[in-house]
Amino acid sequence: MPLPPCPRITLPDLPRPRAWMVLLGAMAAALPLATAIPDGSSHTVAAEPAVPVAPPPVPADRGPQPAPAPVPDIRSQVVWRASIAHGTANDGWLENGVVLPPEGPGFYTYNPVTQTRPNLPGRRTATATMVRDLIDLGEWWAGRHPAGPRLGIGDLSQTSGGAFELHASHRNGTDADIRLPRRDGVEGPADPSIYDRGMTQEVVDWWVRRGVQFIFYGPHLSVSGPAGEVEVWPNHDDHLHVRIPDPDGTGN
Repeated sequence: MPLPPCPRITLPDLPRPRAWMVLLGAMAAALPLATAIPDGSSHTVAAEPAVPVAPPPVPADRGPQPAPAPVPDIRSQVVWRASIAHGTANDGWLENGVVLPPEGPGFYTYNPVTQTRPNLPGRRTATATMVRDLIDLGEWWAGRHPAGPRLGIGDLSQTSGGAFELHASHRNGTDADIRLPRRDGVEGPADPSIYDRGMTQEVVDWWVRRGVQFIFYGPHLSVSGPAGEVEVWPNHDDHLHVRIPDPDGTGN
């Protein structure tokens, strides 16, 4: 006996997904996947980090490059004049004095009254020859001791020379005080207990080669040099006193 035909089941038309449902599905697909771990919890699998893109290489040949600007010569800071040392270092005066810069290669200046730096312009004035000698000394020292310490230059003369506090001389621009280099490399006051004998002797030898007239040093220092030029003098245990021959007005 033939079976009766099955009734046809007609499914009702389903509503199309709305736009917000499509957007929600897209957002869910973009989220990182959760991976099960043995304890039943889950962790998120992070996305692979982006690989940085290296900048394009700089061409090897970029053409000629500008040369670095030259360092100005310290002598360009000096107002050079035809100075004249009148009279003597103990009884004289200075005409057209030249001011030593407050610091330069291998040297700095300090005020012996306050032990501060730099020294005042009115205390670091001398003949053009003395200023030139001190700049040359500093440059030589910087080349010989590039890691320091620099030489401390104290009083020279006053603007127009004449009587000068603390000094019986320093009156006509031919004298200069130089602080003793220290063994610890500190640029500051020195005495016989901390000065560097070898470095101090180097300074003395440089001036002797230069043709100095006198170098005075304290009785508790150990310094050597030609008799009549390098002499012991009281109250000079913390510096060297240098005197050059009268330059007779040799300007620059």
